[in-house]
Amino acid sequence: MSVFCPFCNHENLEGTDNCARCFVSLTDRISLQEQSEIEIDLLRRPLGDVMSDDYVAVPPHMSVGDVVRRLNDNGHHCAIVVEKDQSIAGIFTERDVLYKLADHFDKRASAPVCEYMTPRPETLQAGDPVAFGLNRMMAGGYRHIPLENQGKLVGLVSVRNVLSYLVNRFPDAIPSLVIA
Repeated sequence: MSVFCPFCNHENLEGTDNCARCFVSLTDRISLQEQSEIEIDLLRRPLGDVMSDDYVAVPPHMSVGDVVRRLNDNGHHCAIVVEKDQSIAGIFTERDVLYKLADHFDKRASAPVCEYMTPRPETLQAGDPVAFGLNRMMAGGYRHIPLENQGKLVGLVSVRNVLSYLVNRFPDAIPSLVIA
C-alpha cells in the first residue's frame, strides 16, 4: 500500500516517516489548510513552470576565456557544461571565476572549462516542486540548479527565476518599498 505526500503528492511506501521526494514528515498532522497560498503554490508548482530555457550550455573542452565571454555577452551567471549527448558534466559559475581563476585568469583563459567547473552538480527534474528546488539551493548554498529529464539537460532554475515568479504570481504579497 502507498501513502501520498500531502505536499508534493509523491507516492511513498506505507510506514515511511518522511517523503522520499520533498523530505516533509509524513507522520506530522500538518494539513494544507494550515499553509499559506504561497506555501501551497510552491509545494505544488513544478520547477518546469519557473525554469529558464535561456541558459548557456558549453562543451567540456571549451576554453575558460570563451565561456566567460559567452556569459558576459549574454548577461548570464553560469554555464552548464554538457557532453555531446546533452548529459550534464558540470556547472561553471561566476563564483568559479572569482574563487578559482581571479588572480591568474590571464594565464588560465585557454584552459578547458572542465578543469574549473564543479563536476556532477546537483540536478532536479522539471516536475519536482519549486519548494524542493529552493530547499536544495539553500541547503547546498548555490543559486542555480540544472534540470534534467532522463539524464539530459532541459533547463535551469535560479533563485532569480523563483523570485520573479513569486513577484508576478503574488504581487499583493510583496510590500511596496517607499524610498524617502
